Amino acid sequence: MVRFGPDATATGFDLLIDAEDAAREARRGCGAVNVLDRPASSHDRTARCRSRIRRAVAADRFALYAQPIVDLALNRITRHEILLRVRGTAGDPVAPWAFLDVAERVGEILAVDRWVVDHALELIGQGAQTSHYQINLSGKSLADPGLLPFVTDAIRRHRVDPECLTFEITETALIENRTEALAFATGIREIGCGLALDDFGTGYAALAYLKHLPVDLVKIDGVFVTDLRRSPPDQALVSKLVELCHLLGIRVAAECVPDDETIELLRAYGVDFAQGYRTGRPVPFAASLEPRENSIELELWLPDSRTAMG
Repeated sequence: MVRFGPDATATGFDLLIDAEDAAREARRGCGAVNVLDRPASSHDRTARCRSRIRRAVAADRFALYAQPIVDLALNRITRHEILLRVRGTAGDPVAPWAFLDVAERVGEILAVDRWVVDHALELIGQGAQTSHYQINLSGKSLADPGLLPFVTDAIRRHRVDPECLTFEITETALIENRTEALAFATGIREIGCGLALDDFGTGYAALAYLKHLPVDLVKIDGVFVTDLRRSPPDQALVSKLVELCHLLGIRVAAECVPDDETIELLRAYGVDFAQGYRTGRPVPFAASLEPRENSIELELWLPDSRTAMG
């Protein structure tokens, strides 16, 4: 617990971090409750967060998962997105959203991104490289001029074909240096990798980057996809976003696809790729490298028959 008085200046997010620290101290002391007299100072909180993130990176407290992506024209799994999971106190992988949010706030996201790139490419290099892999990078990390040399060196060391890689820029609103972002995007394209914008459609920044960055793929944010079948506004937005991207020579993927009906709508709009629990849940990365049948079965109902065809 953390006491929060009327004169405290901490944000709600800060209080959650402090409460988590109190819970950690309670577990460490084998007690039921640990109470902080007041919210921590901004300096102390940031220092603790940075230390915790650095320890997690040094101790490899992460796991990589892969989620299949279906090519809607081929009706086959041709790609995988590599997803990070943070190992919890019991060693089990948990979703990393809060951890990554903190890492971005305290300026430690680059270390996490480098860990993901190096370990993902190591695993890809050990496989047959028959799929295409999409690796996430925070928009904030693009401000570091050393990122491109690091990625290029990792591709060489692990003997990965750059043409089987696409780097997804997440949190484009966090891009702090447009010049460095363009240098990374141009450099990564020159060595043969693809470039994607994640969570597309949720802000002006993402739309503006279509003009400034050499983008191959945009991923429509799941907020426009999950209720697509029942939402005429979402249908209008998705169809027009696809039309715009295709006019610019950019392919389109849809995230968070929930069912077959949505897949058929997306296919009708010309969406190139679909990703979501309907097309495949994330699995440990090593499992995704095993040979398997890379197709999905969809039920197609003929208008003049009650017979379903697979």
